[in-house]
Amino acid sequence: MSRTRKKKKGKKLGLILFIEVLVFLALLACFAWYYVNSKLDMMVEDDSINKDEIDVSDAATDAMEEDFTTIALFGLDAREGGDMTKSGVAHSDAIIIASIDNKTKEVRLASVYRDCFLELSNNSNSTEKVTHAYIYGGPECSMETLNKNLDLNIKEYVAVDFKALTKAIDALGGVTIDVKSKEIDNLNHNLEEQVRVTGIYSEGVWSAGEQTLNGTQATAYARIRKVGNGDFERTQRQRAVITAMVKKAKQSDLSTLNNAIDEVLPLVATNISRKQILSLAKDLASYDLSENIGFPLSNTTPNLGSKGSVVVPANLLSNVENLHEFLYPNDNEYKPSSEVERISNAITNETGVGDQFTDDKKTEEPTQTNQGN
Repeated sequence: MSRTRKKKKGKKLGLILFIEVLVFLALLACFAWYYVNSKLDMMVEDDSINKDEIDVSDAATDAMEEDFTTIALFGLDAREGGDMTKSGVAHSDAIIIASIDNKTKEVRLASVYRDCFLELSNNSNSTEKVTHAYIYGGPECSMETLNKNLDLNIKEYVAVDFKALTKAIDALGGVTIDVKSKEIDNLNHNLEEQVRVTGIYSEGVWSAGEQTLNGTQATAYARIRKVGNGDFERTQRQRAVITAMVKKAKQSDLSTLNNAIDEVLPLVATNISRKQILSLAKDLASYDLSENIGFPLSNTTPNLGSKGSVVVPANLLSNVENLHEFLYPNDNEYKPSSEVERISNAITNETGVGDQFTDDKKTEEPTQTNQGN
């Protein structure tokens, strides 16, 4: 065989090998795309909301729009099930604003107390507990209420039934929580309801201290309300459970994570597009849960008669300024809108609570999130 024929044969084999590699990579890409889409097919995709029609604050800065991704997270008390994308189904027992720094991947969480007294974005613009916004107008009303009162630009949300929390934690093998002795009775009371609603049996929690809680126990822990400072400590417990889940997920193998995803996604509703979900998911390992706070940072808790015991910002304007400093560090462009100033004055006039110090006024400082390694 001549050298020319050998060269031609070598080139042909090289070309075939190159084509085979391309075909393999194409098949791998197709499989990955099919796998991801099969998972996303499990979710409740909310295409009923036109994002361009969601009312956002005029005070939203370029930094908020370009440097950060802000998403609302709602934990619902849909005990009897129902469509989480609709109104009339559930109150939002947990309301968390997640701010993701698009460059550093730092994630900051702000829990809005469910009893926070705000002006809802409903037909009557009534001042009520913010938890009512979801049952009045679903996720759209809730997002617009947050935008109006807090000068935000939220257009995307994720809602989960508390049963999803239970199943996710069980799939991860439980989470480590430091249970205080004063919390045990209330935890076990909540646990009885959790078992009745979810049908997932669990033993009670009988001792204090750091321990591994299963899904039912951890969900019951997150819903403790009548211990300590009520809604304030409750949101701290919710954030503690979320942090523990993130830590456990980072330590888990692919099989465990796959099982957790299969358990949770059918109980999740969102209007985030598949394209953006994939974009966020590719950086999952880089996300860093840094700090978390409760909102309002400065508040007092009067009883307003027919409106019940509420958490009143003292005052709203200064609390919103502090919130923006926390969610969007180094954003020096933000100035409170005239709308927030109007609502702040209206709440002060209705409740008598301004920025004066009162005996029961509480101020919360941001807490560092410890995720471990």
